[in-house]
Amino acid sequence: MYYERKLFALLHDPYLKALYGNKALKGSWQQVSCLNQHAEDLQNWWKHHGGVTADHIASASDRLSFQRGMSTPPTTTANITQVEIRHPITGAKSDLNFAFAGSLSDEILAEIEAQSIWSKIRQETDAEKVFWWFWRFYGEAIAGDQRIKDQAVYAKDVLLLPSDTRIPDCPLEAHTSITAALAGTLFPRNASNGDKPQHPWLLMFSFSPVQEFIKSSRKLLDFWSGSYLLHYLSAKACWFLAERYGPDVVITPNLYNQTIIDAFLLQKYPDFEPYFAEFGIPKPVEAQEQPSSSLVTAGFPNVITALIPEQDKDTIGKELQDHLRETWLNLGKNVREAIKTKVRSGYEDCHWIAHIEEWIDTQFPAAEQEELKKEFLSWQQGGRWEWNALWQAQLENFWESYWIALPLGEPTQPLTCQRGASTYPTWKTAQTTLAKAEDPLPTQVEEKVYATINVGTWWPLLQQRLGSALSAVKNTRNWQFPASPGERSSISGAYSALHPNLLYRDPFREGHGLPASSLRLFWYVMSQAFPGLFNGSERLNAIEVTKRMAWKHGGVAESLGVACPEEDYENLVRFPNASSIAAARFMVKYPNQVKRYWRELNQEFTADLALQPYHARFNSTTCRPTQIPQVDARLGNYNGVMFSAKWLAEALGLDSKQELAELRRAVNQTQKRVGWGDRSPADWWCILLADGDSMGNYVRGRNLKKYREYVATNIIEIIEDIQQRKSYIENPDEWQTLLNQTPKRMGPATHVGLNRALLDFSNRLVPYLVEQRHCGRVVYSGGDDVMAVLPLEDALSAIHLLRQAWCGGTDPAGEFEPHGDYWQTVQGKTAAKVLDMRRLFTMGKGATMSMGVVIAYKSVPLPTVLENLWQAEKERAKKLPGKDGLCFRVLYGSGNVLEAVLKGELLEAWSRLLEQANDDVSPLLYRLVTELPQHCWLSKERVIEKAIASIANRREKDIPSELIEQLCRCCNQWEDWALQHEGQLGTDLQDLLNLLRLMAFFIDKRFVPPGSNQDGDR
Repeated sequence: MYYERKLFALLHDPYLKALYGNKALKGSWQQVSCLNQHAEDLQNWWKHHGGVTADHIASASDRLSFQRGMSTPPTTTANITQVEIRHPITGAKSDLNFAFAGSLSDEILAEIEAQSIWSKIRQETDAEKVFWWFWRFYGEAIAGDQRIKDQAVYAKDVLLLPSDTRIPDCPLEAHTSITAALAGTLFPRNASNGDKPQHPWLLMFSFSPVQEFIKSSRKLLDFWSGSYLLHYLSAKACWFLAERYGPDVVITPNLYNQTIIDAFLLQKYPDFEPYFAEFGIPKPVEAQEQPSSSLVTAGFPNVITALIPEQDKDTIGKELQDHLRETWLNLGKNVREAIKTKVRSGYEDCHWIAHIEEWIDTQFPAAEQEELKKEFLSWQQGGRWEWNALWQAQLENFWESYWIALPLGEPTQPLTCQRGASTYPTWKTAQTTLAKAEDPLPTQVEEKVYATINVGTWWPLLQQRLGSALSAVKNTRNWQFPASPGERSSISGAYSALHPNLLYRDPFREGHGLPASSLRLFWYVMSQAFPGLFNGSERLNAIEVTKRMAWKHGGVAESLGVACPEEDYENLVRFPNASSIAAARFMVKYPNQVKRYWRELNQEFTADLALQPYHARFNSTTCRPTQIPQVDARLGNYNGVMFSAKWLAEALGLDSKQELAELRRAVNQTQKRVGWGDRSPADWWCILLADGDSMGNYVRGRNLKKYREYVATNIIEIIEDIQQRKSYIENPDEWQTLLNQTPKRMGPATHVGLNRALLDFSNRLVPYLVEQRHCGRVVYSGGDDVMAVLPLEDALSAIHLLRQAWCGGTDPAGEFEPHGDYWQTVQGKTAAKVLDMRRLFTMGKGATMSMGVVIAYKSVPLPTVLENLWQAEKERAKKLPGKDGLCFRVLYGSGNVLEAVLKGELLEAWSRLLEQANDDVSPLLYRLVTELPQHCWLSKERVIEKAIASIANRREKDIPSELIEQLCRCCNQWEDWALQHEGQLGTDLQDLLNLLRLMAFFIDKRFVPPGSNQDGDR
């Protein structure tokens, strides 16, 4: 009866309850045969044996205990039915509009709910399968009902219908989901309906290291692979919990509408596939079994929070650790065997053997050649691959897991308590002690208003304690680094580089490894066996090889239902190379220049004897999509790798010094012939890391407003109306105090609602804004964390737009319209076609996010870029006064670094200045950097403005006065902010000078080819 109880809890309220006149009607559970046959037993369990306790705990802090009769029926005028909702963070009011023709009766609503259940599901006897269907598809099915679609501009508004129209800040789906999760923990699998409810427990699980894993990357594909593999391992851990207890138990990250979870779901229930097309849900795997863009975008964090039953509190953490370890080791084992199989299969080709033996003759002294050839030929024998212990040691010791479990409420006390009971003071003290509450909960006014208190009241404090306890566990870790004989990884410097004959068992663990010549030979063989994956010069450890090969050879793609027939790694993973990212905006603006450049470079390969053997591979390498939507839509099969001699050489497999020199000459000559000189459109690229500020405060309720802001308008009117409140309210003065003076807390349901809503930002808005509105690609987008790569030209625009989307500000292009701190897609605009006509959640007015932004020259190693990125975000942007910081770091090829920090609210003005600035502005900015320190200082007397005007008027006669005035306004805004926070990070005059240098850099690096203008090809 486990899933029967959970399903009953999920469906105990009608989905369209907010539109009903009679709020007491039963939900759709009566329509499902697997529940209907237990109808009496389930109803009895719900009403008389504690099932409804799950509903009450889920509602704690999220619903006020209003007296009966205080209701908010939907408003209907001129056939427009309106339901008021409130934003869960800001309390901003908006209305959901449904233009139903005729009477909107409860019978019609019930008919829509019933007909949205497919007959197969209605008749299905497997309660677990039925639960998964309702959890994933029921809301979408109702939104897809033709009567809803015909009558509502925003049909998806039904997904936002509130669970309680009196305090309408939490969607019903979020409430019923956490109710079902709680029901499963109150009454676990071995419980019967008549048993006493057990205590739910909260689990927080994490694994590391994260940054070290991602940072050991040589190119963007490595970087993507690391980010995605972390995402995959976290998703597998979540899936383990979902299969054990149901998908609703995972609080963070929320599993609803997550593409990778949909992929796992289709593997579990293949017959669910038609529902995706029927309800307009994008399939995780598209035609020809190729992944959707959202499937290859990482978004799962390395920290998981879930509700678990009390009986598993001591074992589930270890089980998750073992599952994570087994998943990781299996990936490594698959990769290891794939390497062995692929290399050994090469010996069937005599030309392959001859090629490598010829390479040995040209690369090594004569005295070593014979021995190396023998070693090379020995690898065709399976028994000569003696590296299993080395793989095992490196993979086994890499991930470290941590977990903590806390009860939701003191286990020795009941889940609820009557406020007037003699045991109440003891009960309350026990709950407060468990939660380590600094301020008393519930408040005095809540105790006067509420008759019954339950453990859900302490939900936000327990979330905070979970995080603190997990951090304490992490601080006790004892991470062992395995012995690493011989040469180590050429990327990270950690662990021994792999070799088939590197024995890793006593007494060889502390040895000197293998000869450098043997190691060099093996990694050249790897480059020939897996062209495009390895370049022959790198030496990788087991972790790095697994990371790079896991998608196809480790079995990640197969587990998601993705076919991998190709060997072309870049096309397999659908992620661009750094050159394509850097040149993306140029390729969109100047397609004719790109085509001309390719023709000229193609001629070089045709004419040059050293490059002719690679001509066919040049065509296949450069004539393929970039995996950047805007570029591929504009140009088709042209790849930006052709702009970089370094990455093109690797893609072609060039290894001799002569060939490398010839390729560099060909690329340089081509750039000169097309008029670019020594510059290339792929010289600079950008990566940003964004993180929502003070997110923990939202969960803890510190950023929430008074209860009044979340209560429906007509309920406020009832409470404030002297005559009406006599009818409904026994203690009206206390109610007034509660609404007007008590800050709202985040209870279980609104916490789940927030996590679900954040998916609008991370899974919809971020990919659209970065990849459709700009020429970028998202590396990671989960909740409030975003990492993306962009061309330099798009950086400032994308940063501004992401900030606007986060707080529900103004969209410069008008594709989204702010409404009640949601972003509505505008009918007829591209966003509405791509994302559907819907309201998308934003964090609302006042929400901020801090960003680290690194702009790197093409020769800067990727690990250096990533290290600077994390420092810029965590150590600089987050440390600005009041957060909301931006930290830009420009990494030059020479090793020099330019850092500039800026308050986020000031970015728009500086961006507008850059849009209007011509090339003449750059010399002025550099002159100001030199001369301002000699003439001015921070002052309320506007000394900086006067100095700028004086210097500009003296030297820069060709710059329009309006532009000078705009520059002065930007500096004045910065100075006002700096004076308010004097002495803190980012407020020194030198910080302004660095900002001016950064603006000059953006102007200098504009790449406009001869014969063109900034608007594109003529």
